[in-house]
Amino acid sequence: MNTSFVNRFFRPHRLSFLIMMALLMGLFPLAAQDATTTNAHVWEVFLQRAIGEGGADRLSFVDVVTGDVTETDVTGERYTLAGNTVLYYDRFANRVMLAYPDGDVREHPFIQPTTSSRRVDWQLSADGSKIAWTLTDGVSTALTTITNVANIDGSDARIVLSDEPRNAIRLLPVAFSPDASTLYMDFQPDGFADFTPMPQYAGLIGVDLATASWDYLPDEPSCFCGAGFGNGYLLRLRVSSDISGFDVHVYNLAGQVAETIAAQPLRGYTQAGDVVFSPDGHLAVYALAQVQNFGRPDQSVRTVFMLVDLEQKTQTALTEPITTFVEPHSWTENNSALLLTSRQQDGTWKINLNDGKLTRVADATYLGTVY
Repeated sequence: MNTSFVNRFFRPHRLSFLIMMALLMGLFPLAAQDATTTNAHVWEVFLQRAIGEGGADRLSFVDVVTGDVTETDVTGERYTLAGNTVLYYDRFANRVMLAYPDGDVREHPFIQPTTSSRRVDWQLSADGSKIAWTLTDGVSTALTTITNVANIDGSDARIVLSDEPRNAIRLLPVAFSPDASTLYMDFQPDGFADFTPMPQYAGLIGVDLATASWDYLPDEPSCFCGAGFGNGYLLRLRVSSDISGFDVHVYNLAGQVAETIAAQPLRGYTQAGDVVFSPDGHLAVYALAQVQNFGRPDQSVRTVFMLVDLEQKTQTALTEPITTFVEPHSWTENNSALLLTSRQQDGTWKINLNDGKLTRVADATYLGTVY
């Protein structure tokens, strides 16, 4: 084992030794052997918030073969893995930035807000080959959103939708269809996301990228509630008629087939979202939360993770209520376990499906893998 790698993990303010152990035990989705089989150089990326000079965040790129760690301090938000970089928004510079595994940081070459932009948002396709981004301009009572799509290298860039001015409503890119021919978006109440513990969606649409035409998805506009896309499905989480929990509405977008999975009776849990599909498309997990005084020092949270079986059409509680405010990040260990992270604190946790036990596996937040 690389001794310098071990020493770096023991130093104060560096990544936890638990990350090294997690990599060795294969807790994260990509093991070092994938670097050999794909002939690619691979790094696992972790985030630590507000530990750098002036309260900067720290990105750490861990080489899965050598164990070498490259650290970069940045002032950012909305960290997104894109190709061989981490894409993020620098809120102080008002620029979209790219952080590379060698420590280099550059401005994004083609996604940038203008001097009049109120907000810039983006979404990658599942295979990482395409990216969509929106620029929202105007005053709160008349917001205009321009939606662009391009290949990840910037080629074939084009405007696919110019939305008319709307009162306190902007468009937000949410997901691509599996073949990247359709961009799913949401008519999002501007500013509401700052006051919700997990993403909520109000009016989901599909934009045909070949024709630039759009239409509402089935049963939309809907409630301002949770949703998730994956493997050709849309899952909508709506409060049941008896207010006992959340029904899972399953839409097969390719076949235009809709089904409903009845809620489990868990009263008092008023927030549902953060849907993550398993890679094989058979399972999904979402978070069900009871939140009091969100964002305040006296905030209290109870979270239950719900396991949705899309083949058996059932949903069951995967865990007992936990008080750590975490959300599903990705599946691991051949779809038998989940990695979880938090928007509010550093750390990475794991849940095994067989026992529902929550275990902290790293003190830093796992972002994923870059090549």
